[in-house]
Formats: sequence, C-alpha cells, structure tokens
Amino acid sequence: MEREILIDAQEAQERRVAVVEDRILEEYFIERPGVKCQIGNIYKGTVTNVLSGIQAAFVDIGLEKNGFLHSDDVDAKLAEAGEGDDRPATAPRDRPITDLLKEGQTIITQVIKEPLGTKGVRLTSCISIPGRFLVLLPFEKQISISRKIMKPEERKRLRQLANEVKLPEGGGLIVRTAGEECTPKEFHNDAQYLLNLWRDISAKNEQLPAPALLHEELDLVLRMIRDSFSEDVARIAINSREEYKRVMEFVGRLVPDAGREIMLYDGKVPLFEKWDVQKDIDRAFRRKVWLKCGGYIVIDETEAMIAIDVNSGRHVSSENLEDTVTKTNLEATDEVARQLRLRNIGGLVVIDFIDMRAKANQREVLSRLQTALKKDKAKNSILPISEFGLVEMTRQRVKESISDAVYDTCPYCKGRGTVKSLVSACIDVQRAVKSLLIQRPERDLRIEMQPMVMEQLRENIVLLRNLEEKYHAHFTICCNEKFHIEDFSICDHKTGKIFETTR
Repeated sequence: MEREILIDAQEAQERRVAVVEDRILEEYFIERPGVKCQIGNIYKGTVTNVLSGIQAAFVDIGLEKNGFLHSDDVDAKLAEAGEGDDRPATAPRDRPITDLLKEGQTIITQVIKEPLGTKGVRLTSCISIPGRFLVLLPFEKQISISRKIMKPEERKRLRQLANEVKLPEGGGLIVRTAGEECTPKEFHNDAQYLLNLWRDISAKNEQLPAPALLHEELDLVLRMIRDSFSEDVARIAINSREEYKRVMEFVGRLVPDAGREIMLYDGKVPLFEKWDVQKDIDRAFRRKVWLKCGGYIVIDETEAMIAIDVNSGRHVSSENLEDTVTKTNLEATDEVARQLRLRNIGGLVVIDFIDMRAKANQREVLSRLQTALKKDKAKNSILPISEFGLVEMTRQRVKESISDAVYDTCPYCKGRGTVKSLVSACIDVQRAVKSLLIQRPERDLRIEMQPMVMEQLRENIVLLRNLEEKYHAHFTICCNEKFHIEDFSICDHKTGKIFETTR
C-alpha cells in the first residue's frame, strides 16, 4: 500500500494536508494562521477555582477563557511537589480535587482538548512531549512500548535502549510505533532532542511568572512530518517553495536521510487535483455519500450526537435480499470509518445499518467496522449491534470538526437547514394582522415583508381585503429585500409606530 502526504501551502490564509493511501484520501487537515491548534501547548498557570462538586479546577493560562483541569488529569506527584513528597505518583482518581490542588497554586499544564463551543481548553498536568520515535514523560517514571510493536525480541531491544537514556529524575519514556526497527543512533538522537526540549521548558518555568506559554506545539505541516513520516510513506509532495525549504530544514534535523522522499511540486494542475483527492474532500462536506455498490450513507451532525444512516439505494446486485443488505453494510463500514476521520467528528455516534436477519452477518459487519476503526488515531469504543440494527460507538473529540472549521452557521436558517414555506410565512402575516386588529383600534397599517412573501400574499389578497372590510381598516403592503422570508413588520402608516416585528 503506497502512502503519500500532500501539503498544499500556496494560500497565505490556509494550509491543507492530505494523507493518501493508494490514491484514496484517508486523512485531511486544515490550519489557518489566525487559528492555530493549541493541543500539545505547555503552559505555566495559576489555579483560580477548585470545585469539589465536579472534581475539577479552572486554571488561568493566559488565554481568553480559563482552562478546565479534571482530577483524573492531575498528576499526583506534581500536585504534591510543594509538600516535599518524593513518593512515586499515586493515581489521583480516588482523591478529592481539594487534596490535589489549591487556589492560587502555580502548576505546569498541557492542552489535551481544544475549546469547543463555549468551553475553554481542557488541560492535564501529566505532561507528554512527543518526538519522532519517543514520547518523553517528565513526571511519570515508566518505560512503555507501543502495543502495535508485537515482536518480543524487538520490544526487548527497545526497552534496553530506553533504559540507557539518562532521563530526568522521576521521568519516563514511551516508544512509539514508529520506533520499531529504528537504529540505536536514531533512538538516542530522538531522546536527546526531547531532553533538550524539556530543559528549555524547565528553564522558562523558573524564569517566567504565571501565566506563561512554556512550549508551543509544532504547526500542522511540521507536526504531520514528525508524526506521520515513517517508512511506509513513499512520498511527500509540497507545492510551495518556501514551505519546501522549511520542511527540508526540519527533516534535516529530524531524519537526515529522508530528503529523497520529499518533492517540490510545481505542476500547472493544482496539487490536490493532480492526485485526484479534491473530489474526496468535497464529499467530506456532503450530507449524503454514495458507495461504489450503489448504496449510500447519510451523515447528520447534531448537538448531542452524530447520526449515520445506511441505505441500499440502487444496490440490487443479488437476488438474495440478505446478501444485498450485508454487502451494502460491509462497504458502508469502511466508508463510515473513513468519513469519521476525514470530517473529524465524534462524541456519541449512532449508526443505523440496514436490518440483517442472520446473526453471522451482523457479527461480520461489526468485525469489519472494528477493523476499519483501527486506522483511526482518535480513541473509540463500540457496542454490539442492537436488536434494532443500531451500532452505538464513541469517538474522541479533541478539536473542532472540519465542517466547523470551514462553515459558519447559516444566518438565514440559523442552523436549522430549513426555512418556512412562502405559504406558511403569508399565514403568519395574516394571523399577526388579525390579532393586532382585535386588540387595538388601529385602522391604517403598513405591512412590510420579504419580496417573495409579498408576491405569494398577492395571490391570496382577498383574505386581507376581508380583514379590511371586517375591521374597517386599510393596509399598505410593501417589500423589503433585506428581510428574511420569516420576517415581517407591522406599523402605523402615518406615525411609523411599530406594533409588531419579527426582526
């Protein structure tokens, strides 16, 4: 399987990164200069509030909103440092937050979740600093090897290399999956890079008063190079000469022998169109996504959860209904897992598969979905198919979805996705006029509305004429192009006094 990373950095206002496997888009990321990702940033902050009711604290780290730090994310040893306790860290989960933190206390924290909606960033005091092969844990005395490294002899070799690293007192290491088969020189170079970085962070922590930014995570492009540039990456293509130079300098420090896999793309056809991934990006913003078999999935994002519906559509490849349904569901599992990654959506996800009678088919579909989700770097958990053919799962949400980054709520429909029909808008106007005439002795009214609503109302003008005769009133109807379809205004025609308005 050929894996490629495409970096589109020609636009000053936006950088895009696409990860492609066999010319199929698997991951897609966007970053804009004014909206940098905060995940991974390390801050020196001050505890402002400790709330025992929710077992959490709020920490001032210098951002617009205070960060949220739950007791589960407090490193016990760090919290007890001020007490002179040199014991190994104990899990703080069973301890009240008031025993771990005090108001006014200074603490080093790291962002693990971006602000979503009205919430501030989520923090942890369990600091982790990632490199290419390793993750440094300054406050956790442990050596861990990625579970995806399966060979016992390789795990033993890596553990021996990790034990040779002179770690800060009480510190530890995690060997990442990318560290498999790395040379001792590569291993120790990465470890030295992380140790130097931690020394710089510690020096800033001693020098700067809280709140202060101690370490800023790499931007999108360099972060992707660090985290995704492994042996299975055949090529990195960049369409900006300036960005190409910057990446080459970074790679020269990180992976000196990897420059040959990086190319500057200067073709006339746009980079994403050349690799034929732009259409997949466009699909990631559609509600309906078609499958190759003729079926399709519908994805709806709500405040509470993500609802995904699987439909057979035009798929009639088999005379056996159960076979057709199962084949559609199996193809849908791969696309669902891919769309979750591409759109970066999560929280509670409910997938409504087409009903299958055979339990064996249900198990096959569930197994296929579990396998497809293994590609996802975000944590997820999945429950068995219910009696109603539903699969409930959760996917970790650490940052806003791609649609939230690209789209704003429609100012016209206010996010509903629908507006009232012209007939309904006309009825609202008539009902409001009648209610006003019943309650007030007004006789000369000016009714202002959206042009299309006015045209619709003219087709039923007899209804307003009847109101004029019944209440001995006179109406002047006019349009306002700035009005929403559902907006109207009723006022006194002579004085301009407004009686009712929906704006």
